[in-house]
Amino acid sequence: MKKIAFLTSSIISLLTPVTAFAQSPAIKVSAPPGRGFPSITNFITNFLFLAFGIALLVVLVMLIQGAFEWITSGGDKEAVAKARNRIINALIGLAVLAVAFALTRVAGQFLGFNITDIAVPSPLQTVPAGEL
Repeated sequence: MKKIAFLTSSIISLLTPVTAFAQSPAIKVSAPPGRGFPSITNFITNFLFLAFGIALLVVLVMLIQGAFEWITSGGDKEAVAKARNRIINALIGLAVLAVAFALTRVAGQFLGFNITDIAVPSPLQTVPAGEL
């Protein structure tokens, strides 16, 4: 008897319609996004951000490669010296990158662009729910 009651209550609960109280979407696409940058400062900001990001990745790869060469040198003095020079050059590159970043920030303050304020354009334009 319990099995039949459980089976009927399961079937009834599965067949009962469920009401979903969903809101209207808050995103409305009004027009396809434009191409290009709205101003030259946005282009400079995004270009410098990309350039510094790539340079930082190159420095990281050089540090890892130098460390790997040092570990796998097997005590060979020439291989250790080569690995040490690679690590030192990567650290010098990191220092040059930091100075370049600082100079870019100072120049950006004078010229009106901010490299730390990156605005990624969105393909969808959001519209407040009251304006739909």
